[in-house]
Amino acid sequence: MTDVLVVGPGWLGSPVAVALAEAGHQVWTLSRSGSAAPAGCTAVAGDIALAVTREGRASLLARLPHTIRHLVVCVAPSSSRGDSYAIYPAAARGAAALAEALGVTSVVYVSSTGIYDRQDGSEVNEHTLIEPTNDRVQVLFDAERLMLAAATACRAVHVLRAAGLYGPGRDPAARFAAGATPSRIWCNFSWRDDVVSAIAHCLALPPSGAGAVFNCTDNTPVRAGDIAQALTGRPADDTVTAGAAGAVAGPVRAGRSNQRISSAALLNAGWRPEVPDVYAGLRRLGHALPGRDGVS
Repeated sequence: MTDVLVVGPGWLGSPVAVALAEAGHQVWTLSRSGSAAPAGCTAVAGDIALAVTREGRASLLARLPHTIRHLVVCVAPSSSRGDSYAIYPAAARGAAALAEALGVTSVVYVSSTGIYDRQDGSEVNEHTLIEPTNDRVQVLFDAERLMLAAATACRAVHVLRAAGLYGPGRDPAARFAAGATPSRIWCNFSWRDDVVSAIAHCLALPPSGAGAVFNCTDNTPVRAGDIAQALTGRPADDTVTAGAAGAVAGPVRAGRSNQRISSAALLNAGWRPEVPDVYAGLRRLGHALPGRDGVS
C-alpha cells in the first residue's frame, strides 16, 4: 500500500481518508485549520492554494512525506472563512503544483455535475458541451481544466463530478417533503459512501496519458414531486408544467439545475453504487416512504 494525501477532510473528505486508511494506506489530511485527523490518519495544517508559489510549496513539502503517491482533492467554500467560488480554481492550481512536486501517480479531484447547468430536463454525460453562463459554472470549468492538465503518461488524473451529495448528517427529506423544489424538476443524487468508493476506484485506475472525467451519481434521476409523494403519501402539488422534453415553465432557483445525469461511463469502468436510488438512501436515513410502500 502507498501514502495518500486527502485535501479537504470535511464531510466527504474525512470518510474518504478513513476508508483509504482501513484499506491499508498511510493517509495524510491537509486542511487550512489543521483540524484533528480522522482515525488512522495524520493531519497537516496548510493551504493547498499556496502550493503555487515556491515558498508555499516548500512549506507544505517540509511537513509532508515525499512518499505520497496518491492525491485526493475534496475542497469546498467555507462560509465561516468568507470563501467565494474562486476557491475551486485556486485549489486545483495548487493541487497540480503539489502533485508535480511530490511526483504522485494518481489524482482524484471531486467536482460537481452543476457544471452542466442544464435547465431543460435533458440527459447529460461527460461529452456534453460545457457552456459557462455564470460565475459558479465558470470556476468549476476552470478548476477542472487546470486539474486535467496535470495528467501525464505516469500520472492519472480523474475528475469526479458528484451530484446531490447526501447521507449521514446531510438529509434532503425535509425540503422535498415541504415542496421546496418544483415538482417537475429532475434531481440527481450521490450517496456519500458511494462517492467514497468511487474515489477509491478511480485512484486504482491506470494512467492513460490524458485526464478523464466521470459523473458520479446513483444513475437514477428522479423528479422532485415523486420524492415528495414518496415521503408524504400525497400527490405533489404540481404548480409548474413541463414540455415533452421535461423543460420547466418558469425560472429555476439559482444554482438549481434541471437535468438527468448519466453515470454510464463510471459504471462501465467497473464501479457500482451500493445505494441504487434516493428512495433507498432515504430509507437508510430512517425515513418511511408511505407514497411508495403504502404504509405510514
